[in-house]
Amino acid sequence: MSESKRLDTHINRGVAWTAASQTIVAVADLISQLICVRWMGESRYGIAMMAVPLYSILDAISDLGGTSALIAHDDHTPERVSSLFWFNVLLSTGLFLVLLLAGPLYGRFQGHTVVGMLLVAYGGKLVIQNFYAIPLAVLRKELHFEEVAKIRTVAYLAESITRVVFVAYGIMIWSFTLAALAKSLVFAVIFLFRHPYKPKLVFRYADIAHYVSYGLRSGVSQVLYYTYTNVDYVIVGYYFGEAANGIYSLAYWIVLEAVKTIANVVIDVALPTFARLRNDPPALVTQFIRLTRLNMIAVLPFVVLILLIVPEFLNLAYAGGKWSAPQLAVCGDAARILCVIGLLRALGFIGPPLLDGIGRPELTLRYMTIATIAVPGAFLLGANLLGDRLGLLSVAIAWAVGYPIAFAALLYVIAKTVDLPIATYARASLGILGCAAIGLALGLAADVLTRNLHDGIRIAVIGGAALVGTFGALATWQHVTPRTIIGSLRG
Repeated sequence: MSESKRLDTHINRGVAWTAASQTIVAVADLISQLICVRWMGESRYGIAMMAVPLYSILDAISDLGGTSALIAHDDHTPERVSSLFWFNVLLSTGLFLVLLLAGPLYGRFQGHTVVGMLLVAYGGKLVIQNFYAIPLAVLRKELHFEEVAKIRTVAYLAESITRVVFVAYGIMIWSFTLAALAKSLVFAVIFLFRHPYKPKLVFRYADIAHYVSYGLRSGVSQVLYYTYTNVDYVIVGYYFGEAANGIYSLAYWIVLEAVKTIANVVIDVALPTFARLRNDPPALVTQFIRLTRLNMIAVLPFVVLILLIVPEFLNLAYAGGKWSAPQLAVCGDAARILCVIGLLRALGFIGPPLLDGIGRPELTLRYMTIATIAVPGAFLLGANLLGDRLGLLSVAIAWAVGYPIAFAALLYVIAKTVDLPIATYARASLGILGCAAIGLALGLAADVLTRNLHDGIRIAVIGGAALVGTFGALATWQHVTPRTIIGSLRG
């Protein structure tokens, strides 16, 4: 088997294992979130979400691209990897100490002391993750996607289960944070027994200076990414209060958080794949378009489905509990607005791994800087100009204004850097978009025909029509069928 064919097989099987893992994780997360959010109500959920979305930012700061540098470089030695390990320990420990002071100040800013304590507690998780971050990065670099998928599945299932247990015992606001700690402990225990890593007692900064330089560019990009994609919670909580933040957080989780979970199937494979192909420009472009299509095939049917049935879904899942009908109606409106961004987010996820994989993290940083100005700027403008009339919906609308600017900048950078043929990229994307449009049209027709039926029946009929239309068009127009997918995964 040729090297190219062998790599394709690794990639295909990696996508398959990652997809299976993400499916299990997503279903478990969906069930646990449904249970927890229903029991917590909008106010306690809103308070928790003043802290939880910031955890991704803290994760990025505590690593600063170190694991990405490990994946992207090939000049590893035991001493160099050990030095990187101790560098990460210093970073995470220093960040924990900062949180001891900054956490309570942020809690005071939001008007809830417990929010600051949640951030301090999460600082402990940042220290724990050093036990598995390096060996996990090594597994990904060596394309051991099957092993990574199995470990991730177990750890994330533990998070979903413990989240429900904590809420069941009345530990409401703390449930998400404690569950994240449980997930890290499971990761650490698994790696302790299956892939134990014992770093050498050596720290040579000169040996990892180029790792740190790469990691700073990549890591700062990650910090900016998680900032512009999570600062909306902070703005909604500050301008409109904890109840509004709970409603907005639910809409965001249903749409954009779910889109990110689905897209992770491809994202997890993308960086090591592009790093392997960085010296083969034609293969790099081909793989970028291929992974973009895979992401669209995975994300678009979901976005169409949510756009059509989100009001019925919210009524079935939350009506009659602690959520009122007006709150659910606003949540549904916010979710439908965010669906507009779902497609561009799915496309945008593939760009940064490409730029990082070819050794150009400074370009990722340039894009993230633009996004961090455009998107939060739109949030602030929306909240100040439209907040009095539209409330939290003003921030959802701001997504639809700010993010297209950032996406256009990303596409421009990619096209210039890897000589991406825009016409080919557009044809590959528009065909799948057309299939989703067919599914949307059939779903809208089913919506009209079932207007007076029970919500459960409407979900089944509308969703069925949309999915049959989308996947039927994919099969006949784009030749994407279960058989072709299985054949591709078998290599």
